[in-house]
Amino acid sequence: MRISNRSTAGTAFVLAIVLAATMTAAGFAAEPIHKGVDLWMTVAGFARTSFADEPIPAGFFCSDSRPFAGTIAFKGVPLAATPGKGLGGIDTVVRRLDDAVFDDKGEAKTRIQLMALSLASTDPIETGCGKYDVAVSLAPGEQPVTTMNIFRTEARGGTYSAPLALNVKVVFIPVAGDKTARRELTRRIDLGPANHSVWAYVTTPRYGEGALIDTRGTGRPETALPKPSNFQAGVQPAILKGDPSKPRQVQLSPDMTAYNCAFLIDQPGDFSCPAGQCAYQSCHCSQTSTNPYEPAGSCANDHLHCIWTCVAPGG
Repeated sequence: MRISNRSTAGTAFVLAIVLAATMTAAGFAAEPIHKGVDLWMTVAGFARTSFADEPIPAGFFCSDSRPFAGTIAFKGVPLAATPGKGLGGIDTVVRRLDDAVFDDKGEAKTRIQLMALSLASTDPIETGCGKYDVAVSLAPGEQPVTTMNIFRTEARGGTYSAPLALNVKVVFIPVAGDKTARRELTRRIDLGPANHSVWAYVTTPRYGEGALIDTRGTGRPETALPKPSNFQAGVQPAILKGDPSKPRQVQLSPDMTAYNCAFLIDQPGDFSCPAGQCAYQSCHCSQTSTNPYEPAGSCANDHLHCIWTCVAPGG
């Protein structure tokens, strides 16, 4: 199974920035990036799981069910959180485990690990044994760790590359009949780095200390988020420059069409940002697929996971 991440890079509200740079002959003397979390909201319909390479075996849903090799489209289901205000509808949390210190080339590294995930199928799937809704969360136990490479290309931020690996629990719930007759399986998923991966320094925290989220898929917040960081994934540094009262032009993946920020508010579809904030998009993909929108040309539309983030223009 492979999950398609057509996710727009994004969650977090940026209200201010840290100008943390001085120029030296060797390059930038940059403020380290503190460990923390990146909060995302999945783009409905653009997170997809394909069972083509690893079909669900015959007899899984009922004694007469045939192998399932289809693709399932997902939407984000907001994680249970307390206090909920400020976190918005986040459904994906990636944790940066280390402080990232830049070298004289403006490069830094940190380990990353999935902390929480909450997705549901956009439509029930047909199995030959009736229709099933599908829910995805992180599987119990330790999640895989990968490496994020961060590049500081200007005083306010830069770009990053962050392939993801995760162990997921997939739950199939009958639409009709006995709801307890659910089926479960677990899979390992490896996703290549997202496109349009940008970041910026921030000073205003996205959430207050002591916020709790549901990391076990139980619907009850039980795990504290770490202290907010000075790093905002999914935000292009250039958007934070200028007069915050004036809408700015921003770029959205994958077609890179320019939109005016004012028209992005409450767009697109059922996704909305708070008033005065703009939506940004980014997408992960399977490392074995071939999406031309990916930097390395390694994605396919049936193996994507795309996410949104919200950002306030101006600084």
